[in-house]
Amino acid sequence: MTAESGTRVVTTTLPTIPLPQDLKCSIIRTERLIIRPLQHGDVQSLHELRTQPEAMAGTRLGKIDRDLEETRVVLASLINSAERSFLFGVFLASTGEFIGEGGVHSIISDVGWPEIGYKIKREYWGRGYATEFLHGILDAWWHLPRRAVDVEILSLAIGAGETEEHIYANADIENVGSQRVLEKLGFKRIRVWTEPDTQLHRLGQQVTLVGFTLARPQLVP
Repeated sequence: MTAESGTRVVTTTLPTIPLPQDLKCSIIRTERLIIRPLQHGDVQSLHELRTQPEAMAGTRLGKIDRDLEETRVVLASLINSAERSFLFGVFLASTGEFIGEGGVHSIISDVGWPEIGYKIKREYWGRGYATEFLHGILDAWWHLPRRAVDVEILSLAIGAGETEEHIYANADIENVGSQRVLEKLGFKRIRVWTEPDTQLHRLGQQVTLVGFTLARPQLVP
């Protein structure tokens, strides 16, 4: 990012990277979900998710995995990125079934703040699982050990309290469901912009995206 893009260096806080091993391996439990780090044995379940066009519609390339081996490579990458990300699988507490994955996949996004996202299997849409998952992940994220840092942030993504830490998410403007999930969790819309699409089936066409931020809450010790 450059000065021409409207950025400023902000002194704020972010989780200490790499994360302590016990935190990276921790299990998050919510009312209906078990949220745990992905393992190599999850490859078949992840493949089922990543071969659903609806679930992959919000990804950078917008395509499904061609075979199990491609999913295996993706899974290995997710597991190996544990020191630089905060990613988990999503499982039903009642049955143990895998229904999605997500978390903080980028410590520095295009606006400067860490970026959060998720994928949920289509048959579980509309049941509140995405909201429940993100609520659990965010609570764990905010409680990670932190350090003071200087970060270059897009000016419009800086909150009223200039040192206030945020997290970022975005969605296609047509994806009303994901926008509603973010708004339920308190995310505030900060920008709408158009850029060339990276998805293979509409490569180079214009896509309109909506960006949101959420400030770190004041935590009770």
